[in-house]
Amino acid sequence: MMITRGNLRVLALLLLLVSTLTVGASQSVRAQDALKIVAVVNEDVITELDLFMRLRLAMMTARLNDTPETRQRLLPTLLRTMIDERLRAQEARRQNITVANNEISLRVADLARRNDLTVDQFGQVLAQNGILLDVLEEQIAVELAWARLVQRRLRPQVNITDEEIDVALAAIQAAQGQTEYRLSQIFLAAGSGSDEADLRQSAQRLKEQLDQGADFAAMAAEFSQDQGAIRGGDWGWVRLDMLDPQVAQLVQSLPAGQVGGPVRGTGGYYIVLVRASRIIDARAVSAGTVAMEQILWSLPENAAESEVVNATSHANTLIPRIQACGDMANVAGDAVPGVYRNLGNVPVNDLPENLQAYALNQPIGEPTPPLRTNRGIGIFVICGRGTGEDSALSRVGVADRLGRERLETLARGYLSDLRRAAVIDIRL
Repeated sequence: MMITRGNLRVLALLLLLVSTLTVGASQSVRAQDALKIVAVVNEDVITELDLFMRLRLAMMTARLNDTPETRQRLLPTLLRTMIDERLRAQEARRQNITVANNEISLRVADLARRNDLTVDQFGQVLAQNGILLDVLEEQIAVELAWARLVQRRLRPQVNITDEEIDVALAAIQAAQGQTEYRLSQIFLAAGSGSDEADLRQSAQRLKEQLDQGADFAAMAAEFSQDQGAIRGGDWGWVRLDMLDPQVAQLVQSLPAGQVGGPVRGTGGYYIVLVRASRIIDARAVSAGTVAMEQILWSLPENAAESEVVNATSHANTLIPRIQACGDMANVAGDAVPGVYRNLGNVPVNDLPENLQAYALNQPIGEPTPPLRTNRGIGIFVICGRGTGEDSALSRVGVADRLGRERLETLARGYLSDLRRAAVIDIRL
């Protein structure tokens, strides 16, 4: 029989009948309550079926055993995650943030690979578990939209100065010979003081699932409430002085490959995985590189003012259509006589002086204004910074790290403001 969205929903309902979300509940009650509202987030509702399918998805991707105990442990934290997702989605819609279907498809393909499956096989596994593909795609769309919203709305508030980079590089040089750690984390944000005990219990339940073999990256992607969630919790190489004292003390005590926590730190609870450690070697510091794309309207240095104005005007008509790196190639046909080019990884020192500041501070995927160089008028998009294991020792890598840290603080505050302003009714 061909599986359609309609009979998938029926299958999910049937699976819900034989899966106990509440200890001791009867099958007949579960049938009546399948579409029961478990939470209202402003104008959006979360039904028991929504929660059920996300629970099955979380258990499948994290490779957890589907037991009543596992469900009961994960439900409160998962509902909290879904409430935050509704808030992020609502704010992204309000700010007119969109995500292209091909971006979602790429993420689905990546998730399938992480589970050692093809996309078709992954879709079949979802169907067999009564999970609509829409559920996964909606989750991915919210992640990408929120990341784009944070970059677009908050990243312009972050300006890393040369002085800050110099201080950070001096700290790296001073740490020569010390240990740094490749760290992944799951962060649960604290709200009002009244839910502190519940939050601590949620963090402990996640740790217990990890101790039982749950996949850390999948759990971080599902439950972590920070910008690292979109990277499976990966925060790269860090020194102890870059962490909360409580988190640093925990990290220092853990051997590579071990999960620790939860510990209470700034803003909430942290569960950490030390993936590796190494001795800091800060003998060589480079300027670093940026991955960059451009559209250039070639003009001689002595070009007439009217030519400069025309090229600048043409560039300005294209900028609103560029929201990500991939959009540059898409608009290239309308840029003629401007020419699109993927520049790859470019040393920052090789860039024109007026472009170097953008290399350090421009939000990833956001086009620069039209810039005058000795070759003409150009629009530039930064697609990545400080690639490679030694990026932490480059000026651009340091600027990117400082920017991400500051952006994370702003993003947490942004979401906290959305929570305070929201009308949330939990009925579970």
